[in-house]
Amino acid sequence: MLGCLLGVSGAVWAQPKPDAPGAVPADTRPLLTLGVFAYRPKPVMLQRFNALGDFLSARVPGYRFQVQALSGPELEQEIEAGRVDFVLTNPVHFHLLREGGRLSGSLASMVLRHGDTPVHGIGGVIVRLPDRTDLATLTDLRGRRIAVSGRESLGSYMAPAAELLQAGVPLHELHIVETGQPVDRVVEAVLQREVDAGFVRTSVLEDLEREGKLQPGQLVHMNPQQVPGFALRLSTNLYPEWPFLAAVHVPPELSHQVALALMDLRPYDPAALQAGLYGFSIPADYAAIERVMRELRMPPFDQLPTVTWTDVWLRYQLWIVSLGLSGSLVLLLALGLGFNTRRLVRIKRELQADRALLQQQREALDRLAHYDPLTGVPNRRLLEDRLQVALARARRQASRLAVCYLDLDNFKPVNDLLGHAAGDRFLIEITRRLQQGLRAADTLARLGGDEFVLLLADLSHEDEWQPVLQRLLEALRQPVQIDGHAVASSASVGVVLFPAAPDDPADPDTLLRHADQAMYQAKQEGRNRYRVFGLKA
Repeated sequence: MLGCLLGVSGAVWAQPKPDAPGAVPADTRPLLTLGVFAYRPKPVMLQRFNALGDFLSARVPGYRFQVQALSGPELEQEIEAGRVDFVLTNPVHFHLLREGGRLSGSLASMVLRHGDTPVHGIGGVIVRLPDRTDLATLTDLRGRRIAVSGRESLGSYMAPAAELLQAGVPLHELHIVETGQPVDRVVEAVLQREVDAGFVRTSVLEDLEREGKLQPGQLVHMNPQQVPGFALRLSTNLYPEWPFLAAVHVPPELSHQVALALMDLRPYDPAALQAGLYGFSIPADYAAIERVMRELRMPPFDQLPTVTWTDVWLRYQLWIVSLGLSGSLVLLLALGLGFNTRRLVRIKRELQADRALLQQQREALDRLAHYDPLTGVPNRRLLEDRLQVALARARRQASRLAVCYLDLDNFKPVNDLLGHAAGDRFLIEITRRLQQGLRAADTLARLGGDEFVLLLADLSHEDEWQPVLQRLLEALRQPVQIDGHAVASSASVGVVLFPAAPDDPADPDTLLRHADQAMYQAKQEGRNRYRVFGLKA
């Protein structure tokens, strides 16, 4: 660590020595430190992310950046000491660090790449040796030795642990073996047969194979999951990727400049290629990770604070001294102390209950403002926000997107013949089928009644949307069972593509209006089909 290593935390700068004749002038810009959580060996992490520091040095005026690969405890110490200005770490570690009050909110979320394809999300991979055919399902892991790098990791512990709980496997029935970081040790423990299976995060197996440290087929992953648009091996649900964070001492103006620079990172920039990134996106919603942490009772959600005797002494020390001096009042004061302690605990619980209720009401109001109350998918307001962001990203990255306006055919007879309750169940089933056929990066929204909108973003070529839409229409053609009745279903869809031409000035309202017009064309031509705006049948 350089003796004069400084961020914007207020440390004193060392005076630079005069340059020798003919020497390259020293870079006197203030030095900022980016701390990266080292879940792989530190040299590997530095090799990946040093170019990102160079990228930020070139894009953020007046500052230069250095990258440090740090273990979890090291990163916490550096943040506490104010020697780290920005942090790139896993989402679980983010929740732990945030409790200390030393970090601001997320500036951006990392997007990995697999070849030339963006990889949205992080999950866990449960690995075993190919000859361990006795470990066929998750329930076969009961009583087995499982290697993990640490319990504070999302992909390497919490995501697989949550998957096992859902499969009915209590965690106390597993023999967890913590190898410590880097996560490569988990793979080595499985290969050496020191354990029966191991938990690693997504992309680790692909990284090791690319580095020549693991041969294809040397390990197999259990409980394989197939998620549209996600090309990596996966055994669990997907969660948001790593956040990029600023320390609390970093000025808001500087944080804003860094966020803009991260959003401007292109997939083929040397920094993105070196780090295995597709780029950065707007900050993801990490509420799902907090729910998993609470479900697993992981710190800081493992217990509630309690009132200790130290708290009592600090608050009532004069009373306690008085008890020692006034023997005649000992019993009376002791009863008063016990009464007041119970009263404080009751008040504390009441305040916690009120705070929890307020939080629930706040979340309910936010959900009512942005989500359809029947189906739980985004409403028009949230769709327009996401469409605005998708348009900006498509213009910036020269990518494509498709807006599909979907209207169910003959929905009114379902309500008339079977009742509105049956109609609601019909819409919920239709929503489920649509969600199953979409990619992780896509958005499904309900505008009201039987009208839905599909936002297919980050399309690499102009026809990529067609197989997705064909698959959805085929799913909708399958009858829906409602109260013993097989209800036929189909949909008419209007599609509008962006950009329709170079420098297309379209906005969300224009795209939705054109998609609506194309949908009515599909209705007029006989329903149960799709039409593209601007193209003749």
